[in-house]
Amino acid sequence: MKKFVLCLFLLVFLQSCYYPVHKDYGIYSKSLVFSGDKKWLINTIRTTADSHHREMMALKTLELFQNLSHNKAYPIETVKQGDIIKGTIPADPQTEDLEALEALKTDTDFDYLVNISTFKVRNGLDGALGTQYEYQKNETFAMMEVYDIKTLKKIYSLKSYSEVSVDKGQKATIFTPGTEMMTMKNFMSLLKSVKKNAVITY
Repeated sequence: MKKFVLCLFLLVFLQSCYYPVHKDYGIYSKSLVFSGDKKWLINTIRTTADSHHREMMALKTLELFQNLSHNKAYPIETVKQGDIIKGTIPADPQTEDLEALEALKTDTDFDYLVNISTFKVRNGLDGALGTQYEYQKNETFAMMEVYDIKTLKKIYSLKSYSEVSVDKGQKATIFTPGTEMMTMKNFMSLLKSVKKNAVITY
């Protein structure tokens, strides 16, 4: 009997925790090409996740790109410490802050800029427990975009997104995923996709 209850509890737990992460590459290829002479600059990740997760995102991203590029990936602090650029590099470098981007083109030998952002679109289920008196939904997505610094053209785009909802009259439980958990799952989906589809030429 105890085993049955335990199995039932585990089944409910797994069903509550499972939700799909969808991917959208837009018009771009799934693959990023890594070659020995190309250098990657990892921009500050824009996220509302807590500080622990923010640091984890930065470390995981840098680690992945360093591994794929044979240690030719660097955090944005590399060029900020050298006073090459001031302020921040925008999420859409084709239309904003051209001075900083021009400095990257003329004063560094970086080839690619990696931008990552995460967004919590809806958080209706965060902290919600019990029967819901109206439809509630959590919705989040993470975005990675890569730009060729020399041309300022986007060469890669991937959006990973997920949602969890509870209808009116249904129950939200302690296993209903919150937007923080969903944010991290979306983010990890970005890295897994880059790693899986990477083309390495050495």
